[in-house]
Amino acid sequence: MKSFLTSSLLLLILLAAWPAAAQNPEELYGEYMTPETRAVLERFEEAERLAQEAQAAARARKTLLLALAGVIGLVPLTVIGRKILKDKTWKDNPGGTVRALGVALAGGVALFGLNYGVLYLKLKYGDGFNTTLAFLIVAGLVAGSIYLLNKKRDGS
Repeated sequence: MKSFLTSSLLLLILLAAWPAAAQNPEELYGEYMTPETRAVLERFEEAERLAQEAQAAARARKTLLLALAGVIGLVPLTVIGRKILKDKTWKDNPGGTVRALGVALAGGVALFGLNYGVLYLKLKYGDGFNTTLAFLIVAGLVAGSIYLLNKKRDGS
């Protein structure tokens, strides 16, 4: 009988404690929360929401930059591809056509990389990044490459 009473008492205690254990943390904290604590939590939630919105906006800008640089990078391949199809150069000079496509693809990749790099740095550093200087450096590199290429062809 004593064992029965002990187990019944234990069962009653567990049943009485069950609803308290089923409460979620917000309900438990709500009992002890002061208005100051509630204000701090609301500011924290607002800051967290703003941070998530800023991350989403940054991802959207990076995606736009990637798409823009990709479209610009496809320009050489499109122009040379259109010229190849128009002139049907693969019939007369298949090796030259393959080399032209390779050069167009390499140029497109380089153009994509340069544009994405410049646009990304402009996005990341804002006015602290001098876009004009970057484009002048790239133009100088392109002009130097063309000069060296022509110099090599001339046999110098």
